[in-house]
Amino acid sequence: MPPLPDDECPLSVPLYGAEEVGGAIDSLLTQYVTMGARVREFEAAFASYVGSKHAIMVNSGSSANLLGLAVMSSAAVPGALRPGDEVIVPAVTWATSLSPILQYGCVPVLVDVDPKTLNLRPEDLRDALSAKTRAIMPVHLLGNPVDMEPLMQFAREHDLWVIEDTCESLGSSVGGRMVGTFGHFGTYSFYFSHHITTIEGGMVVTDDDHLAELARSIRAHGWTRDMPSGKEIESANPWIDPRFLFVHIGYNLRPMELQAAFGLVQLRRLEEFNEQRRANADYLLSALADLSDELEFVTEQAGARSTWFGFAVMAKDAVTRRALCDHLEARKIATRPIVAGNLAVQPAFRDNPHRTVGSLANATQVGERGLFVGNHPNLTQGHLDHIAEGFRSFFGRA
Repeated sequence: MPPLPDDECPLSVPLYGAEEVGGAIDSLLTQYVTMGARVREFEAAFASYVGSKHAIMVNSGSSANLLGLAVMSSAAVPGALRPGDEVIVPAVTWATSLSPILQYGCVPVLVDVDPKTLNLRPEDLRDALSAKTRAIMPVHLLGNPVDMEPLMQFAREHDLWVIEDTCESLGSSVGGRMVGTFGHFGTYSFYFSHHITTIEGGMVVTDDDHLAELARSIRAHGWTRDMPSGKEIESANPWIDPRFLFVHIGYNLRPMELQAAFGLVQLRRLEEFNEQRRANADYLLSALADLSDELEFVTEQAGARSTWFGFAVMAKDAVTRRALCDHLEARKIATRPIVAGNLAVQPAFRDNPHRTVGSLANATQVGERGLFVGNHPNLTQGHLDHIAEGFRSFFGRA
């Protein structure tokens, strides 16, 4: 794909090339196309990169969240989630962070976010706690990591499950440790516009052998294949053909070898991609610093490394935000809301069981006043200058 003109700034562009396509074609030519050796190789490489014992590839980040909740709700684990249990989750996140909570009969408890980081604040967890609280789902939003140590301390004190939604923050870290590896599970997305792409795809990581075994079974119909304990289960059920022996209620969330071929190449490029995202954000923050009287910028907390999925700002009010979006879009600078804004007002979740903690005023403001523009590794200096000029000209500072 030829480079885009400097005055065209979509949210993302294809970040794969001939090597990824060659790997996918090789998979097709071998005719081993469904989940197999390449998927296992990618899982091992990914686990090594993030520093987790196990990685289980799936067909999307949304499926990764679903699989994590499925395992946490399985009768095969002690202290499993049960219908009516509460799961603390930030009010600003993606729809499929909340959906699996509801699908397993649990109740999302929506907490407010810090407008400076867009993430939940660990100090707010105590207000969300009830006798029904059984889990926390922190979401590392737009590349910015949650402060995980105090959150994990709270979880340990109250014996809570923790599943980290890291779909927008692959490679982000806190205190030198990759986010997604603090909790019982971490989930990731490899969608087209994310930090790396397998076109569609996702990953679940865990350090727990039993949870990993359950995840592998539930990922593929709930059968015994790929389960280390499979032979033992088969011997206990000798009247059932072991090729089709089902021991868990499962799904088909399996990825393809083509996706893993992409992922193996993309993973080698991830640090280069992320360093460029960070450099882009640093440049825009510097170029727009004198607009701090008009805009609020997302900040990277001390001791953390953000991988800047997008470049997010908060305008003074909803009217200014709408006008600014129109101004940028007219200049071919793509904009989006900050994820889905306050999910408590989205019909799908407003009309289903949930609990809110406080007024969620910050989440509401993020939905009304927030926007982000694309930040990807292929932005040129010309693109960055065009984005900066787009903001500056709106406020008469060009």
